[in-house]
Formats: sequence, C-alpha cells, structure tokens
Amino acid sequence: MLIAPFCIFLCTFAAMKKCIVPSAPLFPIAASLIAGIVMGERLGVSASLWPLFVGSVVLALFCHRRALAGSISLMVSSALLGMLLTGMKNDEAKGYTFDKTARLLEAVIISEPAEKAKTFAFDVLLTTNGRKLKCFVERDSLSRRLSPGTGLVIYTRIEPFTDFGNGRFDYEDYLLKHGFSGRCYAAHGHWQPSRVSLRGLSPVDRSRISFLRWRHRLLARYRLLGASSDRYAVLAAMTLGDKSALTLELRDAYSVTGASHVLALSGLHLGIIYFLLSLFTLGHRRRLWVQAVLIASVWAFAFLVGLPVSVVRSATMLSIFALFSRRGNSHASVNVLSFAAILILLQNPYALFDVGFQLSFMAVLAILLLLPLTEAWVSAQWTQEHWLAGRLWSCLTVSMAAQVGTAPLVAFYFGRFACYFLLTNLIVLPAAYLVLLGSLAMLLLPFAPVATAVFFVVDTLNHALALIARLPMASIEGLAPTTLQVMLCYVVIALVYAALLRLNNQRLCGG
Repeated sequence: MLIAPFCIFLCTFAAMKKCIVPSAPLFPIAASLIAGIVMGERLGVSASLWPLFVGSVVLALFCHRRALAGSISLMVSSALLGMLLTGMKNDEAKGYTFDKTARLLEAVIISEPAEKAKTFAFDVLLTTNGRKLKCFVERDSLSRRLSPGTGLVIYTRIEPFTDFGNGRFDYEDYLLKHGFSGRCYAAHGHWQPSRVSLRGLSPVDRSRISFLRWRHRLLARYRLLGASSDRYAVLAAMTLGDKSALTLELRDAYSVTGASHVLALSGLHLGIIYFLLSLFTLGHRRRLWVQAVLIASVWAFAFLVGLPVSVVRSATMLSIFALFSRRGNSHASVNVLSFAAILILLQNPYALFDVGFQLSFMAVLAILLLLPLTEAWVSAQWTQEHWLAGRLWSCLTVSMAAQVGTAPLVAFYFGRFACYFLLTNLIVLPAAYLVLLGSLAMLLLPFAPVATAVFFVVDTLNHALALIARLPMASIEGLAPTTLQVMLCYVVIALVYAALLRLNNQRLCGG
C-alpha cells in the first residue's frame, strides 16, 4: 500500500507555515499522527510504547508556554500516539488463531451474496466474538436464497488468507486491515440457515444488521420496478452501496472514463443526500436542532449501506463540517478536515491504509486549497450574471482540483489516467444528483413514471460513458510510478501551490 506519498504531501504542506498552519493548527498534528502510523506499520512496533508516549505528553505540558518547543513536543507526542495505536492493532492481528480441525460456527451474513463460478461469497460476523470472515458456500438452490441478516450454522474451519498477493497490491494485507480475521468454506450439507442469537454482538453491529435487512428489501424493490442488468447494477451501487452486480465490462467503462468515484459511495453521495434533505428545512438549516436531524439522517444512511470505511469517513467529515466549519474560510475548513482525520485515525489507525481514505482526503484537501486561488480568475459579479456558466465553471474547477490531488495516487494504484475526466464529470455530477433524487422518490413513491425517469437517466449515463470510453486516447494505460516518483509529484504540487499562493497575495497587495 502506498502511504509515503500521502504522508509526504501532508508534511510538505505542514512545513509551509505561512500557507496553512496559522489558520489550521490541527494540520501538523494530523500529519504527525499519520507519520507515526506509517512508522508503526513499517517498523512493526508493538504496543509497549506507553512509557515513552506518556513522557512525551508530560514534556509537551511543561513546554506549552514556549511556542516552538511546545509545537515540536506536541507533534512528537502525536507521532508516538500513532505508533502506539498501530502497534496495538498489529498485536491484535497477530493474536488471531486458526484451528486445524473443523468446528461448528454461528454467524450472520453482513453483505449481499455474490455469485461466483462454483460458490456464493459473502461476509459473515461470528456471533460469539464479533470476528469478521470471508465466507464461501457451495452454489445450490439453498444458497441462492441467502440474504443479509440471515443466521447460519456452519461446520468448517477458519483459515488464514494465503496466496492473495497480486503484484503491488497485497490483498491479504488489505483484508486484514479492513477487519477480516480469516476465511472459511462450506460444501453442501455442511451449513444451514438458522436462527442465531445476536446478544454477543455490539449494539452498533446489531443495528447495522437490521439496516442491512432493510437495504436488501429496497434492492428487491428496484428489481420489482423493472431495474435489470447494468441498470440495476449502477442503481444499487450508486444509491445503496451494493456493487456485487457490477460486471467487469461496466466497471472498466467507468474506470477508463474516470467515473469510478460515482459507483463507490463517498463524500459526493453523502453531500448530495445532505443537500437534498436540507431543501426540506425551509431556510432553517443553520439551526442546531435542524443540523442534528440532518446529520442523524446521514448516519442512518451510513448504517443502511453497511457502514463501509469510505462512508463512515465521509459521514464523519460531513458531520464535523456541518457543525463547526466557518463559511468562506478555506483554511478553517482545512482545520476541520484535519480534525476529521484525527478522529477517524484514533478510532482505527488502519483506516489510513484504505485507498479510499487516501483518495478522499487528498481530493478534499486539494479542493479546499486550490479553489480559493481560482476564485480570482472569474469575478463574483460575472458568475451571478451568468448563472449557468458560473455553475459550469464551478464544476470544472472542482474537478480539476480533485484531479490534481488524486492523479498520482490513481496512477500508482490503478495504473491509468483518464484523459477526459472533465467531460466525464460534466455528465456524471448532474446525473448523480438526478439518480439520487429520483431513487429517493422511487422508493418512497413506487410509481411507474418515476421509475421510468430514473431508469432513463441511468441508461443515458451508461451509454454516454461507453461512448467516452471508446474515444481515442480515452485513458493512458500501463502507468507504474514508483513510490519515490509519486512522492516527488506531491512535493512538486506543494511547491507550485506555494508559488501560486504567493503570486496571488502579491497581486492582491499590489492592487
């Protein structure tokens, strides 16, 4: 997993004191925490750093009246905390034991079953200890009826992840960092659906299972209303986070055009949902109780889609931004973004190693820092007089900023660069609004005309992206930058940003 470029980029910006740190004091703390997590994972430290961490905290308290010494000691404490938390996670992962003999397991399904060549694959949660497993059962008529929330009694053994590495992407490491402690397989006759007790699970897990049952019923309603094939796959992924129906051809079309982000639930989708819900507040959105209701609704949606890491990350960021950000102050927003990162990493330091975490934070950080620079290119009066052109300009600048922040990571992880990403986003973003709004209406009011309109938007989106994917030079393939090259890319981006910011300040002062 590529973490060094992400960390180097943050540390480079943290070193640019005149650019960010005065208005975002949490930024260097977040960067130090990230650096500590990286060192803890790379060096394989254990959780025996408590004395050193406590000593650094005491030193920081003694030095709090000295700006430089206090800042340095606080950043050291943050780095040690990151190493400590990662060490605890490493010790927990090493504590997994695997039985050589088969035994009975009670579990509950927590994902939509995906049909494979000979099996159905899904995630299960053991009801006795809450451990998460990848489960495979032989494909037959009984396994076709499985759904999230179904209890299972399985006679099998838990096995470690082996032979999952593939090139630079270590799938075994990916699964372990996403909370999976093993995998199991059960042939026909070695498992059966059963009522299992959920008392051994946490309240969060029990709530999550209840919401997943509801999501399954909503997905079934899509099919009843006529959604099928690629239409259903895109609807299920874009609105309810179920990507099990996506075919390789459809995934590739969205990836080549740079539209994959619309299929993975993220801040874009939660932001649209928050905006749509805020329309019903009748101008009272800034009231605290209204914000509380909106944020509760966002978290209810997060539970509905199964609390994946990307959605939890986005819901946390949106909640903090909604409650604490100050409008029009981009550096204050960077401070809020740093606070969100600190909260998420304190709860789960392994979240840093999630590709979605890196892409999301890099995209948001780039947007927050680069958009203020582009505001000087077009006057506010012009955008007010030309509403449609102003919206188009806003979409283009946001897309460009996000692309600058994520392009090196995308090239490293996926080996490609989408050349028509601007054209793609001009199509995808409005379509996402229409699909989410239409899906909400379709689920609440399952009328045929509403469903027909939503299906038309989805079909049009699929056809448009298929056409873009067939254009000459739709994407540059076979990219394989090294870690050092990606690090240098982010250093160059940081230096160019600092130069542009300085020129912009000089122009304003000269004016």
